[in-house]
Amino acid sequence: MRIDLSPELLEEAKRGRRKTGPISTTPSAAQPRAVNVPGSIDFQQLLQNIYDAVLITDMNGEVAMANVRANQFFLSEPGQLTRQSILKLIANTDETLLPTILETLTANRFVLLQGYCLRTDGLYFAAEISVNRLRLGVRDYLSFFIRDITLRKEQEERLRTGHNALQNASSGIVIAGLGGHIEYWNPAFLAFFTLTESQQVEGHDLHSFICTPAALDEAISAASAGQTWTGELEMKRADGTTFFGQVSVAPNLNTSGDPVGMVLSVLDVTPQKRAQQQLQAYASELHQWNQQMREDLNIASELHEAFLPSEFTVFPRGSAPHDALLQIRNLYCPSGTIGGDFFDIRALSDHEVAFFISDVMGHGIRSSLVVATIRGLIEQLRTMAHEPGAFLTHLNATYTTIFKHIGGTVVFSTALYAVFDTRTGLLRCANASHPTPYIIRRERSEIVKLSIASSEGSAALGIFPDKGYSTREFQLFSGDVLLLYTDGLSEVEGPNGELYESSRLEDTLRAKIKSPIEELLNSLLADAKDFSGREMFEDDVCLLVTEVQKLSGR
Repeated sequence: MRIDLSPELLEEAKRGRRKTGPISTTPSAAQPRAVNVPGSIDFQQLLQNIYDAVLITDMNGEVAMANVRANQFFLSEPGQLTRQSILKLIANTDETLLPTILETLTANRFVLLQGYCLRTDGLYFAAEISVNRLRLGVRDYLSFFIRDITLRKEQEERLRTGHNALQNASSGIVIAGLGGHIEYWNPAFLAFFTLTESQQVEGHDLHSFICTPAALDEAISAASAGQTWTGELEMKRADGTTFFGQVSVAPNLNTSGDPVGMVLSVLDVTPQKRAQQQLQAYASELHQWNQQMREDLNIASELHEAFLPSEFTVFPRGSAPHDALLQIRNLYCPSGTIGGDFFDIRALSDHEVAFFISDVMGHGIRSSLVVATIRGLIEQLRTMAHEPGAFLTHLNATYTTIFKHIGGTVVFSTALYAVFDTRTGLLRCANASHPTPYIIRRERSEIVKLSIASSEGSAALGIFPDKGYSTREFQLFSGDVLLLYTDGLSEVEGPNGELYESSRLEDTLRAKIKSPIEELLNSLLADAKDFSGREMFEDDVCLLVTEVQKLSGR
């Protein structure tokens, strides 16, 4: 006979909640009184070596003996379980349980209980309990064999969840043997083929549902080899109509890992197939145009990359790495074929170097043309390259004149221009609404965000033709690192809409404050991707970092 106890306790046991009321987990200082239970030494040895937990009680349910396994299950010390009532160890029971067990044992050899047992720490575990009457010497006892079935319960729950998922899946699911004979189907499969539950599907050959039966053999061969298969098959319904099914086949393996069948997932993709057929009618007309566009984009992308001074890695240029005053590194990750970010590095003298970084609105060929224009304007402004404020002011005036209201749209760009003097360590900057750079002071373990905007505020290039830009000065020392970047990094969004700059950028800089600058750049890129949860950035990302190895005037 089987008795199920407290099904309502299942959720509580899953959450591991304690039983209502305080439960002591500290063993009593006084050792329980020994109970004289008849039984030979062989019996005692057998009891202690049984795999299950065993509790032997008198006919009133008072524990007289517990084996080692019982102490393990209940987290108790030897002797701690004796003299306790079995009703306190089995959850959700009362005084009616023992009479019920005794009455049942008059007609049955065993009683099987399904329920939960309470450990000494106040937590429950799922248990299957077998009870029978035991004669020892001249007295009768009850033996409770307890097995922890927590894992079994978890597996049963997974099976229920999996079965419910199959029954409610929108895809048609079929389990079949390697010969193609159906063993299981779900309601969606019946709906796809206009079948009803009353129609016998089990045992039918899957080939009969395929317009070209031989097309299924490739999937069967893959499953027989333990491999998956995905393809599109034209299938026929019971009413004679056909549809296109996207079919995925996976091998059904036995416990030894050998294929014994296959699991098919069928999805009706007829609307998509019809649309695909219509699109193919226009494919030949579009192919030539697409090819020309790809060639144009590739050329524009190559030109854009040619503008970037990626090989400018030390200053003075041509210096050996250990003799260089500055180490310079960059990373550029366009979000598309052609990006709108741009940077430039120029040696103004034997002790001055200029850094320019900008972010053009938009992407594609238009942004590439703007970048090319900026590159040309920078060349024209070489005479004022030593003064950042004047440089940006003249660049903005010319830029605005060229791109004013092209196509009815203002084409603006953010930009930052900085000149560094390796003799004095003086950094002079002007900013046109570009993200504020950072100075990483390694010797002090400080991260400093520079304040560059003037009191009248900053504006991007291309908006106000008469806008003037001022120069701000900052002091750098040996070991300091200057980080310039575009908003493709700072405005990376996390799953909750938070921005990377406000949430983690400075934390990453602090974590890598002593790292080589190559590692610093790669860490920023990897951490921003991790923050967004995406491998690709939605906007172009450009990073330019300069490490002051030493100053020539000190």
